[in-house]
Amino acid sequence: MKVKHVYLTASHPARLAEFYAKAGLSIRFADGERWIQFRTEGAAFCVSGLEESASTPSTNAVVVFEVDHLEPVLDRVVAAGATLIAPVRDMGSHGRVAQVRDPDGNVIQFFEAATKPNE
Repeated sequence: MKVKHVYLTASHPARLAEFYAKAGLSIRFADGERWIQFRTEGAAFCVSGLEESASTPSTNAVVVFEVDHLEPVLDRVVAAGATLIAPVRDMGSHGRVAQVRDPDGNVIQFFEAATKPNE
């Protein structure tokens, strides 16, 4: 079994898609405001309109994006309208994580893996 895609439900899908584009994702496919899918590695990340979704806005699971460098991404998403929920959390040899709310109130996290000693 594998994860095919994860999506967030949005009252205003185009506005939320614009936020994620500013965060650094590019759109792979869009069906108007019913469904917007982004290019990612692995499972797809999408934004769904109300008529296409099986959920309601801001009640979804937390999406975690792995990034190479945390601070530049945080700067971009805050400038695009995200709210930082808590300071960056250092998890030692595992890495660091930051938690934000996107403009629709969804909680998302950005994770930066720790570098290996010989990297």
